[in-house]
Amino acid sequence: MGTEDDLRLLRAYEPVARFTQGEYFFPVSAERYVERAGLWRLEAGESPVEQVEPGGLTLDGLAAAGGAGQGLQLSLSGVGQSLGRLGVVHIPLRERPPHLRRSSRLASVGLTARLIDTANRISLLFRGSMPGGSANHSFLLQRDHLEPDRPVYYGRVLRDEPWIVCQYWYFYSFNNWRSAFGGVNEHEADWEQVTVYLDGTGETGPDGLPPPRWVVFSAHDEIGDDLRRRWDDPDLTLVDGRHPVVYVGAGSHSGAYLPGDYLITVRPPRLRGVVGALRWAARLFAPWAAEGQSGVGIPYVDYARGDGRAVGPGQPEAWQAVVIGEDTGWVRDFRGLWGRDTRDRLGGERGPAGPRYERDGRARQSWADPIGWAGLAKVAPSPAAERALIELRTRENDDRLKALDAEIAALKRELALAAAGLPVASPEVRALHERERRLLGLRMERTRLADEQARTAVAETVAQPPHAHLTHRRLPMEAATGFRGRLMSWWAVLSTPLILLALGATISPLATGGVDIAVIWLLGVLCVEGLVRGKLLAVLLRLLAAVAALALLVVLWFDGRYVVAFALGAASIGVLLVNLREALRR
Repeated sequence: MGTEDDLRLLRAYEPVARFTQGEYFFPVSAERYVERAGLWRLEAGESPVEQVEPGGLTLDGLAAAGGAGQGLQLSLSGVGQSLGRLGVVHIPLRERPPHLRRSSRLASVGLTARLIDTANRISLLFRGSMPGGSANHSFLLQRDHLEPDRPVYYGRVLRDEPWIVCQYWYFYSFNNWRSAFGGVNEHEADWEQVTVYLDGTGETGPDGLPPPRWVVFSAHDEIGDDLRRRWDDPDLTLVDGRHPVVYVGAGSHSGAYLPGDYLITVRPPRLRGVVGALRWAARLFAPWAAEGQSGVGIPYVDYARGDGRAVGPGQPEAWQAVVIGEDTGWVRDFRGLWGRDTRDRLGGERGPAGPRYERDGRARQSWADPIGWAGLAKVAPSPAAERALIELRTRENDDRLKALDAEIAALKRELALAAAGLPVASPEVRALHERERRLLGLRMERTRLADEQARTAVAETVAQPPHAHLTHRRLPMEAATGFRGRLMSWWAVLSTPLILLALGATISPLATGGVDIAVIWLLGVLCVEGLVRGKLLAVLLRLLAAVAALALLVVLWFDGRYVVAFALGAASIGVLLVNLREALRR
């Protein structure tokens, strides 16, 4: 297939992107960005060195500039690598929509998540992060040179029987999720994607094109099966029945199927032990913690409201399409970063690699194996294809059953001949036990296959509900409004410093009775938290249980014999109950 055929498929199913009001950055031309970017080399423990000045690069020249290592230590940057170029004064992008409040993300999570959030924000002082003014500089670069009024996608078509995969890659010159929308990260450049999976078995629709079956949007916290949605999923909005609508997160540029505000809990790999301990504490003292949340982490809200600019078929603005593939030089041969390399150990403040690669130079799974990445290797593209697979499996099982019958018959005969005329306890007969176990294994396999054949013979291809494959359905959160919403927002602002102050009182040598004050303070904070979230009674009951458990531990601590006596007494009661139950069953 040629470029024209690929472009026809891409155009047929290209997505509609609906942005949130207040978004600053939009998909632009990677070529124009590279022409305005410098190329920097960053070796471990050294300051960045400019390899190519802005204006000296083209897309085709990226591979040559990267050298034999394909640029693993290189990064493109339109904002430069030194603070001297930007200045140290932060120049924020203003005119942020008044309905997007940073405090609302903290009002949506419990105390544990708010403490983790505080630690993460403090960590920005000690790890690599984008310097102030970077977003403003990138915005001016986009406005003056990158033609944001001509939005671009880079489309790729992969034919991997029984699927045809259409990937739409979007390049943004900056991700300002943290500074403009209270998100988790901030980095120069951003690559996001939408992937549409077509039936590649030869079936075509009225227009002569392969029909679409599934779609995947880039997401923060979804993997595998949870990434994708079926074409008839009610969560999926379609324009003209063939163009999926992606609701783009403000600043983050992630994709959502439904418009709204999404609570994201980020769990950095280096903090998993701490997060696990805090999660256990949250289950004990915060009964609301598990409601609607996938886990305790750094809480952020992704605003994907779709109430701003719209691009795509049937919208005021159309896409500029560029076809790419495995033979596209700049995609294949440049493994460096797109955007400033801040050396951030957690990765959230570093520029990304291109569509084909991860930051360490390995191929992205979504590029190398988009079918396995979305969990579709085990899924047939249509009922007809599934029936064909069932028929093939039935034939293979029939062949295996015949082979098993022959092998079982031969082994039975071999065992009978070997044991004929010999005493049961003789060494020769005992030596046959291994072959007997082999015979048992063959019979078990035959029984399993025969049962499977019986089920397959009467089974029919039944359409599954559109959400049957999901373990976690990502939905917008329901934010509190009115007086309660304002109360939760203000309490979210005040509660974390109150806890930190109480912990400081615990260890301060200047505070008389500091421990008592801190304990009372913490109990008060927990009670107010429960009251704000409508769970005061549950919090009080858990605190009473904790006090009772602590009192028991104190009693046991003063005399170790109590510990032994208590353990033996509990064990004796348990054994007695088990023995009585067994005796009564006789």
